[in-house]
Amino acid sequence: MSFLLLLLEWKDFTKEQIISFQIVGGIMGTNGALLGGVLGDYFAEHSYGRVGVAIFSVLSGIIFYGLFLFAESYSICITCYGLFHLTGGWCPAAACRPLCAELAQNKSERAQIVAAWVLLEKTSSSVFGAPLVGFLTRRLFDENLVSTNQEKASVLAMNMFLLSTFFWSMCAYFFMMMGRAEHNRKLEVKMKNKRGSSPLLV
Repeated sequence: MSFLLLLLEWKDFTKEQIISFQIVGGIMGTNGALLGGVLGDYFAEHSYGRVGVAIFSVLSGIIFYGLFLFAESYSICITCYGLFHLTGGWCPAAACRPLCAELAQNKSERAQIVAAWVLLEKTSSSVFGAPLVGFLTRRLFDENLVSTNQEKASVLAMNMFLLSTFFWSMCAYFFMMMGRAEHNRKLEVKMKNKRGSSPLLV
């Protein structure tokens, strides 16, 4: 978030405009989480239902985040930022939490899965998030470097986009693998139900 605020400042947005980004992000993110849960439940019975919603969320998040980072006008920038928060946060409510609940046999297993999930998420974000962005953009803070705020914003936006896209692409890949496994599991369940409902041959 600190680099995001710095990027908006280098884009020469006013303080009021920067505050509006936080307000829009909070409102759209809340509605996005609700929308993700609704869509996940709606498509749950399809072959790649929940996982398909999560993959769409990741891909749309990459697109809108990139448009937000490289947009120069305030109106386009805040629109893409709002759409990013609206569509990019569906994964937990649409796929991760419901699938974890299905896989867990009891409350203890569910708690262990959620704990491991939160630990992995927080650890990876603390290591590969802001510290790595700061390492890649460290030369921008050199006092001897002669460059405009627009040039700095362009370099910072590119580093943030490449870094986030790399990890989100990995996320989409694992969701695809998860979707394939979930599809095969549903086929096995259907086959078992057909065998159980078929009449016995005498």
